Amino acid sequence: MSFACLLYPIVVPYVMTLNGIFLSKEKKKELEKELEKLVTHGRKEMAEKLAKARELALSDDEEEFILTIEEKHKLEDRIVEIRNVLFKARVTKKECRVLADVGSEVVVAHKETVIVFKLVSSVEVDPSKNKVSVKSKVGKKLQGLRVGKKVKLPNAKGKEIEYRVLYVC
Repeated sequence: MSFACLLYPIVVPYVMTLNGIFLSKEKKKELEKELEKLVTHGRKEMAEKLAKARELALSDDEEEFILTIEEKHKLEDRIVEIRNVLFKARVTKKECRVLADVGSEVVVAHKETVIVFKLVSSVEVDPSKNKVSVKSKVGKKLQGLRVGKKVKLPNAKGKEIEYRVLYVC
C-alpha cells in the first residue's frame, strides 16, 4: 500500500471544504491545547514506547512492535487532522446578529418550554449542550431566522412543534 493511500481518508475531507471551518474561540483554544499536548508529550511518550517495543521485537515479540507502530500512526493522523482544522478555522465573533448563523445562540419557546440552541460547525457538535451543526436538519431550520419568526422543530419523540424565536445573539 502506498503512502498516499494511507493519507487519503484524513486529507480529503478537508481538501474538499475550501470555504473554511467555523469555530468558536473556545473550541479553537481546545484544539490548540490538544495539538500542543500531542506534539510535545504524545510524541515523546510514543518514542519511548516505540523504543521498548523495538527491543522486544528483537527478542521474539513482534506483535507488540506492530501495535505500537499502528498507535503511532493514529497519533500522527490526529495531529494532521487538528492542524488541517486549525489551518482552515475561521473564528466566529461573539456579537449579536439580526439573523441566526454559525456562532449564534438561538432561543426558541413553545408555551412554557424554552430551548437555547448554539449553531456550530460540524467539528463542535455536542447534543448534550444543544450545540447543533448548521448542516443538520435542526441547524438548517434555525439558520437565517430572526427574532419573532416561527419555526417547526422535532421534539424528543420526533413530532414537529412550532416554536417562536425569542432571541438571536
